[in-house]
Amino acid sequence: MKLRSLFALTLTAACIAGTAGITALPSFAAEKAEKPGPAASVTGEVIDSACYIKSGAKGEGHAKCAQGCADSGIPLAILEDGTNKVVWVASKQDMETPNDKLKPYAGKKVTVKGTWAERGGAKLLVLDSVTPAAK
Repeated sequence: MKLRSLFALTLTAACIAGTAGITALPSFAAEKAEKPGPAASVTGEVIDSACYIKSGAKGEGHAKCAQGCADSGIPLAILEDGTNKVVWVASKQDMETPNDKLKPYAGKKVTVKGTWAERGGAKLLVLDSVTPAAK
């Protein structure tokens, strides 16, 4: 009899805990959803990150190589005017590369707009648009 009561009590407690956990899920998911970062607009040259970092390759003379590297999966990035900082770029959609949007502009100046995302000391621009830079 005591064993049966203990089993019933344990089962009841497990059901209550499970129900509490399920009702807490929506609020937990809401906490995980993050707001977009601050808006950003960066002007600079579209570069092939590997060739630029390894050997300083950039400019219109490197455009064809940069496009080939992009086709091979090497990330394109923006070499920011004025600071010469490499700005890493990401697509809004998961499992999508921003290379397709940047590739036509390899070796050229563009203005990219989007929002900043930052985690663990790494920062990148989540891409909204790419346009040729005003001359």
